[in-house]
Amino acid sequence: MKITDLEQRVNLLSLIESKHKVKRVGNVLRINPCPICGHKDHFTIYPETNSYSSFSECCQGGSVYKYLIEVEGMDEETAYKELLELAGETPEGEFKVNIKKENAPKTEPTKQVKGADTYKDYTNIILELYNKQTDQDKAYFIERGISPEIIDRYKLCIGDVNRLDNNYFGKRAILPVWKGNKVVYWNARAIEKDPKIKYLKARGDAVYFNIDHLKTVAKGETIVITEGEFDALSFESIGVKAIAIGGVGNYKNFIQANQRKDLLILTAFDNDEKGQAVESKYKIEIPKQYKDVNEWIQGNKEEFKESIYKQIETQKRPDSLYNYMLNRLIPDIEQYKQFRDRKTGYKNLDEITSIYPGLYVIGGLSTLGKTTFIHQMADQMAEMGEHIIFFSLEMATLELITKSMARLTVLNKDGYNFENGVSALQIRLNDIYPERKRAAVQQAITNYEPISKRFSIVEGNFNTNIDSIREYIHNYILLNKVSPVVIIDYLQIIPGRETDRSDKERIDGVVTELKRISRDYNISVIVISSLNRTNYLTPIDFESFKESGGIEYTADVVWGLQLQAIHDEVFQSKENVTKKRMFINEAKKANPRQIELVCLKNRNGISNYSCAFEYYPKYDLFISQDNYSIEFNQGNRTVI
Repeated sequence: MKITDLEQRVNLLSLIESKHKVKRVGNVLRINPCPICGHKDHFTIYPETNSYSSFSECCQGGSVYKYLIEVEGMDEETAYKELLELAGETPEGEFKVNIKKENAPKTEPTKQVKGADTYKDYTNIILELYNKQTDQDKAYFIERGISPEIIDRYKLCIGDVNRLDNNYFGKRAILPVWKGNKVVYWNARAIEKDPKIKYLKARGDAVYFNIDHLKTVAKGETIVITEGEFDALSFESIGVKAIAIGGVGNYKNFIQANQRKDLLILTAFDNDEKGQAVESKYKIEIPKQYKDVNEWIQGNKEEFKESIYKQIETQKRPDSLYNYMLNRLIPDIEQYKQFRDRKTGYKNLDEITSIYPGLYVIGGLSTLGKTTFIHQMADQMAEMGEHIIFFSLEMATLELITKSMARLTVLNKDGYNFENGVSALQIRLNDIYPERKRAAVQQAITNYEPISKRFSIVEGNFNTNIDSIREYIHNYILLNKVSPVVIIDYLQIIPGRETDRSDKERIDGVVTELKRISRDYNISVIVISSLNRTNYLTPIDFESFKESGGIEYTADVVWGLQLQAIHDEVFQSKENVTKKRMFINEAKKANPRQIELVCLKNRNGISNYSCAFEYYPKYDLFISQDNYSIEFNQGNRTVI
């Protein structure tokens, strides 16, 4: 017995209601959520035609037999036996014979070739419908943005679907699916407004629209994957090859089955939640005002064509300067401009430069206050509104925050008052006398509160490495939507990779990764570095930086802290090493110490300058010196 005859005896709605809750939505009946894909508001039942369909195209739809296969998950034989039972019949003959008769084409018999796929052949009917349609019929496709050439190539037509399948009726826009020179499948879209069933499809296994492209296109060609045929036809109308796969649910299987790894495969799925959720390496971006590609081409064909060509160009050569100028030049300039006024809070240094995105390295002798200098600069920048992340791999948070408080006991709105100054150690020990100094500490705590809200200290441990530093920065930017200044104290402590064979290789690798972090997140990264002891009695230069020639080449800015005493004439001679050491030791004992910041490299402006400071170790305080001048026997340096 034929399947269609059996289906007439079974009430599909009653069958569905026995297992699912059916709800009326407007004029239609629906199952929520969809029993196939789990989404809502698209699995629809039509009691008047004893059929069902899915507007999201997660299934083909049909009557009772198709329901048993698609929703109940039965194979064809089991579904047929179940249908017989539901219809009150007993099995007669072999199942395969019944299915073969039922699925036989009504026009021409299927030609079977050994080892080849077999499909119904709708070619003659499609050609007949195409040739009978009027210019007014073709206008439907033209209004949807499809070119006359594509209409003719694919034989798009308006016709009565009854000619293709006597279980469906009505005049529809028929979209033939060609395989070779034959039409083996079709999809028919309703042309009236608000139809009960938007799409009707051929029975049997679906065939992807334009699947032959995977066999015929040359190496290196571009193919766009779409959900529906009209989207694919929109691309074809501007000369871009496209394949429609009938819904995003089929994308994963399509990619897994695709053997052409020599093609650029792009996706152009609908502008809805499901379409945009698909993970695809190369995506066509559709403007937000359009729900899909076909609506876009109808809205503005020239804009559509220009944008698609540019997007394909970008995907083919993503790093070309043309693409950079087209997509990123102006935004990058606008973003970079915001750093023009980012200052350190040191008056003399700020007159020369700003703090731009990039890698800054500062080195100096021990006891010269490298950490204090950068830590004070961080406080000053946080006070001006910058966010600071300070990775302290050596000092505890208590040590650093009491440095800040000690400085603030000296600072006031009128300048400096050392009589009320309290050291960081006294604050940590709570050994603060007399009462006026306790009041100064309390005021310092109050003054530091707004600064502290933008200052984060991350204490280092055994798990702190370049990867954990990157992860912390990434999460901070993600959650706070800011570009922080990152400070790391200090370089030589950061562990390297297991494959590093020497300290030099380790440090070079860390410097390179820190530079990448600054570039990837467009932030300023400042790292403190120790110096070679062999260079302690000579002016600071690139050779002074420990174990790394990579600093000279990788860093954007290289600073060095040294005693101003290094310029005394005693250091002009290679002899008198003992006298030099004594001279340096005396300079270290001075209060305040006379310190010079030297710039060895600067990609962002003047690359040869010096700034002078007075350093008060007791209060962890650097004060800019004005009118600083020294004599240089060789070379020239901008001196502030």
